[in-house]
Amino acid sequence: MSGSAPRHRRLCKQDKFLFGVAYYPEHWREEDRQEDPDRMAVAGVNVVRMGEFAWDLMERVEGEYDFAFFDEQIARLANLGISTIFCTPTATPPRWLTVQYPDTLRIDRDGRRMEHGTRQHCCTNSARLREYGWRITSALTTHFAGNPSVIGWQTDNELNCHFSECYCPSCHEAFINWCRRRYNNEINLLNQAWGTAFWSMSYTDFEQLVLPYDRPARWNPGHMLDYWRFLSDTTAEFQREQVEILRKGNPNWFITHNGLMANVDYWKFAEDLDFLGVDIYPGFGGQENIHGVAFIADRCRSYGGSFMVPELESGPGGQVGYILPTPRPGQMRMWLYQVIAHGADSVMHFRWRSCRFGAEEYWCGVLDHDNKPRRRYEEFAREGIELRHIGKEMLGTSVDISAAVLIEHDQDLAWKTMPLGMPSPESQSLTLHGELWRRKLPVGLVEAHDSFEGPRLLIVPSFTMMDDDLASRLTEFARQGGVLVVMAWSGTRDRFGRITPLSAPGLLAELAGVTVEEFGKLEKGENSLTFADGTTASGFMWYELLRPTTAKPVARWSREHMAGTVGLTVNQVGEGKVFYVGTYAAAEEASALLGPALDEAKIEPVVAGLPEGVEAVRRSGKGKSLLFLLNHSCDEQLVSRVPAGVDLISGKTITGSLTLPPKEVAVIHVGRNLSVK
Repeated sequence: MSGSAPRHRRLCKQDKFLFGVAYYPEHWREEDRQEDPDRMAVAGVNVVRMGEFAWDLMERVEGEYDFAFFDEQIARLANLGISTIFCTPTATPPRWLTVQYPDTLRIDRDGRRMEHGTRQHCCTNSARLREYGWRITSALTTHFAGNPSVIGWQTDNELNCHFSECYCPSCHEAFINWCRRRYNNEINLLNQAWGTAFWSMSYTDFEQLVLPYDRPARWNPGHMLDYWRFLSDTTAEFQREQVEILRKGNPNWFITHNGLMANVDYWKFAEDLDFLGVDIYPGFGGQENIHGVAFIADRCRSYGGSFMVPELESGPGGQVGYILPTPRPGQMRMWLYQVIAHGADSVMHFRWRSCRFGAEEYWCGVLDHDNKPRRRYEEFAREGIELRHIGKEMLGTSVDISAAVLIEHDQDLAWKTMPLGMPSPESQSLTLHGELWRRKLPVGLVEAHDSFEGPRLLIVPSFTMMDDDLASRLTEFARQGGVLVVMAWSGTRDRFGRITPLSAPGLLAELAGVTVEEFGKLEKGENSLTFADGTTASGFMWYELLRPTTAKPVARWSREHMAGTVGLTVNQVGEGKVFYVGTYAAAEEASALLGPALDEAKIEPVVAGLPEGVEAVRRSGKGKSLLFLLNHSCDEQLVSRVPAGVDLISGKTITGSLTLPPKEVAVIHVGRNLSVK
């Protein structure tokens, strides 16, 4: 395969594996703050993140900056070798700002203005908020530019976490200007793109544009699509302005952010960062959310390569209406090594100490409310001590993948404009990635704009929007010997979200060698696909009757008027094969639906014969291969056919097999022996 190096294999430019915690010294008594650095150092902490919610402490009065409090904390930590990642504090503007300038506050679609007392209550499109954000960022940059203990920055905090759609005057004006740029100030181009001939929606001037919402009937999907794109672009713009200030202050700083949230195209967003970060709270999926951790880590990696986890769950997280499960013994450490296995080169737990006040007083940390170190602190310290010795081994390596599922922000936006009750591309990605993950294959996610170099199997999870460039690159992937799987409903729209006049799957019809002759909704158990060997797979929510042009039938529909019609095909394209699947994939049917393509791709598991509860991931680079074996189960597991090497954690030489206790992990430097230090 030819092409530029994939971004998902991009490496972090670090000389140290960063391990630590989110730290909020402004919440604590002086005696606590004095004690904290010693406890952290003993636990192997080499970095903390601070400052993201403390604007009111840094600028109590407009224009009067005072960073002395943080200078003291940073110096105290630095005395024990602990560096600081500082944050721009724009997620929580102070009360004096919102009192004096209420125009900075967000407005929801019902016309309600947000108020002070929470976070992200101000609009990132407000010119006034941006001005004050520039000022505090510039002041921080100037102040810390020469401080060697401040090694990097996080922009804001979880942009778009709580609120991404805003209907304030600032957003209205910004949206008009965004549309002017997008359509070269030609209102007729906008009318064509949005299809405004429907319901007499045509505009004669950009100043006539409004912000869309469903009231009283459904809004124009093309308008909604551009509005959501606008939110993403302006969120990235808000961040970019801070990044530019920080880079001028000290070009040696790294800059990151902690996503992944709504209405942000992280492929674009990550371009301004040295590496992306993602906050991971597995408890949202329950105690056994094992695949969910792998998926979100792989998703973050797809946008920018090796990444950071600024917040990893360390205790039961809870707010007003819920509390997450308390991690079982060994669970924190398993999460840590799982995210490292999937590409993280820095990890910080959230948070150092459980807070005793505020909305997150039950979002528990490494230390409990009474500040006593217990089981979670001991586990945290074990992580830190291990990474102090082996963390650097991870640097310069990236995750190996041979099978991949495509993702693209725009595809989920297009689905969101007209979901019809069907699964989103993201939910299909989760299902299909999960099937490959459960088969123990070297699987990942690849953003659709990235190079397709590397994987032998690529899955397109119901990408309704298609253009010539993407269709051409998918075709080239197949021509060069790749196995491509295209799921139902793909290729039916152009990049403006309009249904194309081409027979489905549109620009992919020649590649797939089929046209869709009929489609419709399926009720549960209503119909199934039958393969040549007699096996079946139930159709899930949707059916398509396929007419092969150059493709060959693989499976046919079983019942009613669809009986005998084709529902799954394979087409020879150059050296490769293209499978078209005329339905969605439910988790219980994904194995059968992907089976023919997987047989063709012949992808081997990371380690053959792995027990059910054991995950294997490989990272490679700099002439070395690191094999991660993670026993997620509560039982001891014997892993046979392990390649020879040294377990970096235990220091033991591994030859052929390995017994993993419950919730235990091994990181095997393949090919290394004890004589090599």
